[in-house]
Amino acid sequence: MAALAPDPVAFRALEHAGWQGAARHYDEAFGSLTRQAVDPLLDAAEVRSGVRTLDVASGPGYAAASAAARGAPVAALDFSSAMVELARSQNPEIEFREGDAEALPFPDGSFAAVVMNFGMLHLAQPERALAEAFRVLHAGGRYAFTVWAKPEEAVGFGIILDAIRKHGNPDVPLPPGPP
Repeated sequence: MAALAPDPVAFRALEHAGWQGAARHYDEAFGSLTRQAVDPLLDAAEVRSGVRTLDVASGPGYAAASAAARGAPVAALDFSSAMVELARSQNPEIEFREGDAEALPFPDGSFAAVVMNFGMLHLAQPERALAEAFRVLHAGGRYAFTVWAKPEEAVGFGIILDAIRKHGNPDVPLPPGPP
């Protein structure tokens, strides 16, 4: 399958730099919104007590913490060292590590469930991340992920866009993107 990003290396570098800088503000800006998807995500992957679970693109660790609260043994991974540091500070009992969703550092068949909460759209090559998730799942394991709806259907983004239209200036230059 062809890469979805025009230049995966540049896209990965752009995303990494963005998340390194955004980690400390993420909880305040998006935490209450993205946490709402955690329980349905874990339910879809049938995460419960004893189900060894991997949280990929874990960010601040919301899904990992909720899985652990259900009694699941949890490992979590994010490519941003700043996010990993934040997650560890909030959840010291969970194993968080820095790593690449497209090259998971776990043996084949190590998990009964793999989850990813809003990470897919930040990957340079999501097809590789999917292949890796299924590689580390054991037979019969479950994978679940969340993604944002289109902007016109995403309630949270709609609120933000409405506020910008009402109180701000929507005609601002976009931040730099990948080449």
